[in-house]
Amino acid sequence: MKSTKYLFIIGFLSLALIASLYLVARTTIFRGRASGSSSSYVLENSYLFASPLQAKAGDTSIPTERREQIRLTVFLLDGRGLGVANQTVSLSLPKNISITNQQEITDSTGKAVFDITSSSVQTFYVTATVDDAKLPQKVRVVFY
Repeated sequence: MKSTKYLFIIGFLSLALIASLYLVARTTIFRGRASGSSSSYVLENSYLFASPLQAKAGDTSIPTERREQIRLTVFLLDGRGLGVANQTVSLSLPKNISITNQQEITDSTGKAVFDITSSSVQTFYVTATVDDAKLPQKVRVVFY
């Protein structure tokens, strides 16, 4: 009687384990990363951030690449939170801001990167745009 009970419990647990493994294997998060054309971005899931939030404004006599930079990063995500590749991101920046390095087309994780410098002291807000649609978030950047 006891051995039948244990066999039933072991059988039930084995079946539960197999069902769990099957469900995990079907979960879409384990499949490929981003895709360029099959998924579309959701602006409310996407985000923009800056690091650091402030940097020293550079003297015009210093080469642009040696001035302190602020990196602006945009992650363009779909409805499931996965990156959307091959989308062009643009930033709204004041005219006297220099972009020293940029990757404006999103990569396989949905990331676009911009490094900026300024020769003058200023504070401003940065917004990102994709296909004439603005991300709802903006970032405050300070050059001191």
